[in-house]
Amino acid sequence: MLALAGPAMAKQPMEPITISVLEAAQMLASQPKEVFLVDVRTRAEYALMGHPPQAYNVPWRLATGDFQIKGGSYQGNKVTFTGYQLSPKPNPDFIGVVKSLFKPGDKLLILSTDGEQGAQAAAALSKAGFTQVFNLEHGFLGQPLLVEKQAELAEKYSPLYGIQGRLNGWVFWGLPVTHQMDPRYIYPPDTKRMQTQK
Repeated sequence: MLALAGPAMAKQPMEPITISVLEAAQMLASQPKEVFLVDVRTRAEYALMGHPPQAYNVPWRLATGDFQIKGGSYQGNKVTFTGYQLSPKPNPDFIGVVKSLFKPGDKLLILSTDGEQGAQAAAALSKAGFTQVFNLEHGFLGQPLLVEKQAELAEKYSPLYGIQGRLNGWVFWGLPVTHQMDPRYIYPPDTKRMQTQK
């Protein structure tokens, strides 16, 4: 019985590991040639909100042209935010694009808006055979202020409240952000392929 269990267990995908954005920054600094940052936010978020330098943009879900009001109905669910909604299903090219950029053993750090979509993308990459996948727990913007009184005080007194009033994300810790759109890191459908810049 044990002999049969061995090979079956060997085929199980490695589970992604959740780390903080500060741990991710340390990995990027200490192993710059072995660690890669994959920003799975939409192209609009990547461009307009900024992104970490040298972060590859491969969206997990795509933005749609469907603008909805918070609380309204969209795809059979209640809308959680006012604005253009995300595709109900993951980007069908996500795994293929990541496979074209990285080897299965590369260390991939997955960055999303708040960590939730990053966890989904990281799980899909692990299932696809990537063995060293790390989800950044609080993502780019961080977790929301959960205590109502704290949110009220932050809105009144914090100069950072305009950044969604969030904690522990990439932006919260003051990690580097750029708005430069380097062709080497832009999602391929915009440029047909990741560009080589001399």
